[in-house]
Amino acid sequence: MKKILMLGTGGTIASVPSADGLVPALDGKAMAALVPELTGLCHIDYKQILNLDSSNIAPKHWQIMAEALAADYHNYDGFVITHGTDTMAYSSAALSWMVKGCKKPVVFTGAQLPIEAKGTDAKANVYHAFLAATSNLQGVALVFGRFVIDGLRAKKMCSENFDGFYSINCEPLATIDEHTLNWNSYEGAGTSGETFSVDTALEKRVAVVKVTPGLAPDILNYYLDRGYKGVILESFGAGGVPNDENNWLPMVEKLITNGVRVLCATQCIYDGVNLSVYPIGTLAKKLGAESAGSLTIEAALTKLMKELGKQRNTCL
Repeated sequence: MKKILMLGTGGTIASVPSADGLVPALDGKAMAALVPELTGLCHIDYKQILNLDSSNIAPKHWQIMAEALAADYHNYDGFVITHGTDTMAYSSAALSWMVKGCKKPVVFTGAQLPIEAKGTDAKANVYHAFLAATSNLQGVALVFGRFVIDGLRAKKMCSENFDGFYSINCEPLATIDEHTLNWNSYEGAGTSGETFSVDTALEKRVAVVKVTPGLAPDILNYYLDRGYKGVILESFGAGGVPNDENNWLPMVEKLITNGVRVLCATQCIYDGVNLSVYPIGTLAKKLGAESAGSLTIEAALTKLMKELGKQRNTCL
């Protein structure tokens, strides 16, 4: 029987009513006791590492999750991390970048309703997460509703629907039907031949700026003046920036000249960025702006934080 470690971080799934609304309160053992299907599936140990509404999750908490995984990696066959839904895609992406050579399942899950609520989706999500954690999955994934999703491809698309997360620009690792995981030709995200390691270095001074019609580019001075090291421009369509009378290109050049990495992303959910299609993209690229490619904002942000964190450590 496989040994699985359940790491609790709070979130709606673990919440109970209070005078001010739902607050995280239940630990992993209490939640697992409400899912009788887990009996006989695996041996489960529990560790509560955080107890937060996921809106309060910050980069320092991703580091805590990664360190908890590193501390027990060799003691367990897989891991389930229960998490609030609002920032779970950020956390799954962050761990995907921080953890290398992971040949065991690391499975995030949460719920739209508390596990004790009537009609909750939490019990099914927890059971499915443990199914994934006892499979041959390798690396970080997110299990929610009908899908098992690569940790770098998950995005919260619905605030209430039980299929709250979609796999972006990549088919799900598996679909779930009648409590069965149907893998899409392979079982898991897979890893390279790297040895397992965790690097928690992050540069936290990275921002995402959503470009809206008419927004003045001088807003970028705020981030430059405060020492930000990276800026992701969430722009329109293929990912370029405005270049007419409201010209963003001089500010993009100013940031890059001052050592700030600039990524062009898109507000479109699917297909990603192509800076070679229109002048608004090609001109930004010539100045040194980079493309976020097909990555979600969550994956692009955490990737840039990881790369800049590694660069900072190298320079120390």
